[in-house]
Amino acid sequence: MVEDVPAIERLAWHYEHPMAQAMDKAGKGMPVAGMTSNTVPWELLRAAGFFPLMLNPPRGPVPFASRFMEEGVFGTRIRGIFDGLVSGAWPFLQMVVIPRTSEHEHKLYLYLREVARQEFATVLPHVYLYNLLHTRSRETEAYGLHRTHDFKKHLEDQTGRFIEPGDLATAIDESNLAFHAIRSLLDLRRGAEPRLTGTEALALVGAVYFMGRAEYALLAEEATAELSRRPAVPGARILIKGSPLHHAGLHRAIETHRAVVVAEDDWWCSRSLGREIVTQGDTVRSIFERYYAEAPSPRVFPRDVADSWFVAEAAKVDGVVFYLPPEDDVLGWDYPELRSTLDQRGVPNLLVREDAADELSSQCHARIEEFVCGISAGR
Repeated sequence: MVEDVPAIERLAWHYEHPMAQAMDKAGKGMPVAGMTSNTVPWELLRAAGFFPLMLNPPRGPVPFASRFMEEGVFGTRIRGIFDGLVSGAWPFLQMVVIPRTSEHEHKLYLYLREVARQEFATVLPHVYLYNLLHTRSRETEAYGLHRTHDFKKHLEDQTGRFIEPGDLATAIDESNLAFHAIRSLLDLRRGAEPRLTGTEALALVGAVYFMGRAEYALLAEEATAELSRRPAVPGARILIKGSPLHHAGLHRAIETHRAVVVAEDDWWCSRSLGREIVTQGDTVRSIFERYYAEAPSPRVFPRDVADSWFVAEAAKVDGVVFYLPPEDDVLGWDYPELRSTLDQRGVPNLLVREDAADELSSQCHARIEEFVCGISAGR
């Protein structure tokens, strides 16, 4: 990227080219570790000397996934990750870390292990399961902390060097810088006069998963300064709840109907980094607690903990769009109760059942138009 390009454009470029910086780092001798979601401790990978990369494959043919994975069981992103790993499309990856915080990710790990066991693929990077659970109990909290220490030890064994306290402190500082920068960006979406669209926000925040966090923080702060001088974005303010949106298809569709997406209840944007990590005391415990208590996951239990963020944010917007594409097998179980909660509170809501990564049908666009017009008339 050219250095004098505006920060907004540079961040958007990294979002659209998610592998670029990782490939550059690998070419310069830095090991790259892939992650499948944000419940993998980025700070431990960084402290161990890795460049952590969120895996977000492009849409396209997935011949290896079609051969080994059942249709209708895995989402398109997970199938794309499987295909990229088994085919050897990402030879710069030294390892990939998969958390056990969704059924799709756990099954991805098991399928990769089976492919390796039967020697159908000889180019797989080292695969590690970070066995983090999100049920709220003293037993699972203690279990998760042990698994986090195990992960640290595993990284030390892989790299042949001890992760020093200073390494952890530096990685946490970089992560916290990114956290504060993202907070500044997200603040521009709050209130009655948001300063950026949801489509823009998804790219500007999502770029954090594909860049070094210190560099990201500098660019994000520049972008915030640029965006703060803009006029407000008009339109009904929408919250999206549903399958994680690693693409901007639904945002773009909604925002073509004079609405603006101001928040998402998933880990790609509004809830991407959780809270700041404290550096005093036991830093490994601090890292674990952030991922255990703050990172959104389908496996959070009890339900009131999982839904608390959503219910609070839904009270601040003009309407909610539930996104349950055909591949969804998680939120659909919770949707009736969540919809009932919104209905009781008078929050308008709409259900989208199509895959927004593809162009939505004219019928779906008509329903969105009607929904937004109804909200606007009642404002």
